[in-house]
Amino acid sequence: MRRIVEVAALALIIGAGVAFAKQGVKDPGVKQRMETMDAMALNLKLLANMAAGKMDFSAADAAAAKAAVLAAAKQVPEVFKVHHADPASDALPVIWTQWDDFTKRADANRMAVELIDTDTQDGLQTSLGGLAKTCKACHETYRQ
Repeated sequence: MRRIVEVAALALIIGAGVAFAKQGVKDPGVKQRMETMDAMALNLKLLANMAAGKMDFSAADAAAAKAAVLAAAKQVPEVFKVHHADPASDALPVIWTQWDDFTKRADANRMAVELIDTDTQDGLQTSLGGLAKTCKACHETYRQ
């Protein structure tokens, strides 16, 4: 039961900003950050839905979604490296004043993605909890 709750929490975290993400964005650097985070969120939502049984589990589809999440996770430090500002951005300025902590959390997130088990639905459920924690830890500190 705890795993299902963690998967549901992950779906809420990742779904929170996807719908309105790029409306009105003028800064191309902010748009690139948002596109990277959107790619991560959309694929995580697919994984969360498979884990929760909201859609049929497919090891091949889960592996492809994991690969897309991992590619986006690897880009996070690079797309946030320069402080681009835009009123549509949810990124807090503290990212750039606490850069070492931010990149440490980004690395923890990437490592959690690498640990996602896409072989079985049970493995997926079990492994998404750690990822949910890394998403939440970063968003609580560095996102509006």
